[in-house]
Amino acid sequence: MYDYFIVGAGYAGSVLAERLARDAGKKVLLVDRR
Repeated sequence: MYDYFIVGAGYAGSVLAERLARDAGKKVLLVDRR
């Protein structure tokens, strides 16, 4: 189970995922379609 689900791994999505993942114990799923 993930705490956050982010669609779009462009610059903003990647930065957001990295910042959210810094929180201890949080799981982030980052999905991008190429």
